[in-house]
Amino acid sequence: MSVSNTSVNWRPDPAAIAQHLKPVLDELEALRRHALVKRGNARTAASLTFALGTLITFALFTVRNENAFLSLIIFAASALIALLVHHLVKGDAIPRYLHQFKSIAFHHATRLVAPGIEYSPYSMVPIDSFEQGALFNSRIDRYHGEDCFHGKAGQTNILLSELHVQRKDTSRDSDGKTQTTWVTVFQGIYLIADFHKHFNGHVRIEPDVAEATFGWLGRKLQGFSGDLVRLENPDFERAFKVRASDPVEARYLLTPDMQERFLELRNRWSPEIRAALTGSTLHLAIPNRQNWFEPDINSPASHTPQLNDFLQQLVLLLHITEQLDLNTRIWTKN
Repeated sequence: MSVSNTSVNWRPDPAAIAQHLKPVLDELEALRRHALVKRGNARTAASLTFALGTLITFALFTVRNENAFLSLIIFAASALIALLVHHLVKGDAIPRYLHQFKSIAFHHATRLVAPGIEYSPYSMVPIDSFEQGALFNSRIDRYHGEDCFHGKAGQTNILLSELHVQRKDTSRDSDGKTQTTWVTVFQGIYLIADFHKHFNGHVRIEPDVAEATFGWLGRKLQGFSGDLVRLENPDFERAFKVRASDPVEARYLLTPDMQERFLELRNRWSPEIRAALTGSTLHLAIPNRQNWFEPDINSPASHTPQLNDFLQQLVLLLHITEQLDLNTRIWTKN
């Protein structure tokens, strides 16, 4: 891959990047140590407060023979006061450090590895873009995300972030009491990328649960769906089902080579990946319950493994453009 202002360093050297960012990391390390001191002071203050409350409770209950109910109230009050003291003394030093680390260190590291990509730690893929992909047939009642990357990876415009999308279900039990449950619709990485072919329709690629569960019977049942598209790769057919507004266009987009690439992507990430081709873009949903791109307050700011984890996670996601051959530009788009 030729070097340009949008090229990605697929094999970043965390030690070299840490050295490059040394002035920034030194400042962050001072902030981290201050946060740890505040945390230690908060624990000490809370422990002393709770210990004092326990002694008062013990004295009332054993020495002065006060009733047990009063002693229990004082004991509970001392626990609550200890929690309050801990919160007040600790303050926001730790969240402020984590915020600064992501906003400064991870931001600069992103620019060094992928100059065409911007990192916005507290932004996300917009909900209207998520809904445009139409990958999940569910109502959305809560939409949260973070760690957004956007820009150009090679020749491909890309937007991705972590998302946690939920639906609120309400039911009544046998006694008539209302129960509310938050159901996860999607949690993981959601990626939108420019596709290298122009098209007008909507193609949806989903896990083939029916065929995986019921075999040939599931395949027969799927045949009743009018928008189902059959493709020639048997491995792809077993792994995915494809629905499209235009079957001819779907086959034009999902070439045999592209089918193989989706299978490789599935093997690398998850059998539950979903994709859509719509508006001349690719939407890709990768389930992931791990919280990526997070610094550790207990690790020094210049700790190379911490930086390495961030870089590896970033490169892994940006590499999807290569895995799906999205940087190829042999077709023209209208």
